[in-house]
Amino acid sequence: MSTHPLVELAQRLVPAHVVDGTLDSSDGRLDALRREGLREFVRMGIPTTRHEEWKYTNLFPFIGLDYTYVPVRWSEGAPTADARTTMTEVASALGRHISIRIVDGVVEADLKHVPVGVEVLELTSEIVESNQDVARTLGSGAPIGSHPFAALNTALLESGILIRLRSGVKCELPIHVSVETTANASTLIAPRMLIIAEEGAEADIIHSSHTSGDATVLDATVVEASVAPSAHIRYYKIADDSDASRSISSVTADVHRDATFTSHALSIGGRFVRNDLAIRLCEPSSQGFLYGVSLLSHNEYTDNHTVVDHMVPHCHSEELYKGIYDGSSTGVFNGKIYVRPQAQKTTAYQSNHTLLLSSKAQVQAKPQLEIWADDVKCSHGATMGQVDEEAIFYFRSRGIDEATAKALLTYAFVSEVAEKISLAGLRELVMRRIARRLSAESILA
Repeated sequence: MSTHPLVELAQRLVPAHVVDGTLDSSDGRLDALRREGLREFVRMGIPTTRHEEWKYTNLFPFIGLDYTYVPVRWSEGAPTADARTTMTEVASALGRHISIRIVDGVVEADLKHVPVGVEVLELTSEIVESNQDVARTLGSGAPIGSHPFAALNTALLESGILIRLRSGVKCELPIHVSVETTANASTLIAPRMLIIAEEGAEADIIHSSHTSGDATVLDATVVEASVAPSAHIRYYKIADDSDASRSISSVTADVHRDATFTSHALSIGGRFVRNDLAIRLCEPSSQGFLYGVSLLSHNEYTDNHTVVDHMVPHCHSEELYKGIYDGSSTGVFNGKIYVRPQAQKTTAYQSNHTLLLSSKAQVQAKPQLEIWADDVKCSHGATMGQVDEEAIFYFRSRGIDEATAKALLTYAFVSEVAEKISLAGLRELVMRRIARRLSAESILA
């Protein structure tokens, strides 16, 4: 039986001393974690549309390419590389901020504005061994046993980014992590980010990708977040990239007592985007807010898979995803809410709404709500349709041409989600990009 080229690549890249050890040996935690990741990736292999969780996610057109792996490594000097244009737009919108750039695998961190109590460090085996919080958190959330690309990322984990917020620190400067890759040949990248927010800490973390060149870049990013009591992390995943990009990311968050994790998944450009987001509400009064916007055209594809797990009583979650699909584009939304038997007094709400602007565009929506408790308030649902012709007629009867009327309606449809972005500069940028994609620039003039 032949082995998939990507599996063979992972097996070649993982060092022999990692592969040959045993999970209960005296070697380091990171080696043991990498070994587990490789084992699970080999076991699961590459998912196909026969797998339920990948039913609408066809990897075949690009997954078998001859990829060259670009590992993450930290630069010892100051940032030198020119920024990608789209990265510059995001950075300019943020104003003064903390910049962490991964440029063709090299981490260039501009830390001169980092306030006291905020740490941006290289995620190394030494830190994993010496810090109990890091050792306990790394690998605890990533779905290594069920998500092949999370397992692949873990198998390849040599270095990553650790963002740690000390107790009570409210980081006023947004933290921007940009992944910039030059695609001169088919390239595999697998950045790893670990976010630890201690009690009462708060921060905005923006994660964006920027690809140049004509070859394919496969980005298998994994982000793990631990949100301690009364902390709040706002995480923004921006997909506004070129046709060369193929993104398959896994983001997980463990949220503790009185803490909040807010996620914004913004898909405005990029040939192929798969976002897997899983939030566990681990202690009472924890909250999760999940927002998403997808604007697709041509043959673009975006798949949002979300899970909110209510594990204990008195927790709250809200989820709102909207998409507009034109051309031959495809959107997928699969949202799951679990309410465990002990999770009484849960409130959980999920909505997914879609507009189809073309007869060739399609969407697959699968909202799921599984409740094992009886004292809860929960709802979920999905709608899909086309632009309201009566509304267009109303605008035209008042002297507004059809194209402008359509732009107004579609812009208003998704702006409800974009307006929930708390960073004013980023919100304005996203609204401008949305208007540009919908040919509705005149609305903002």
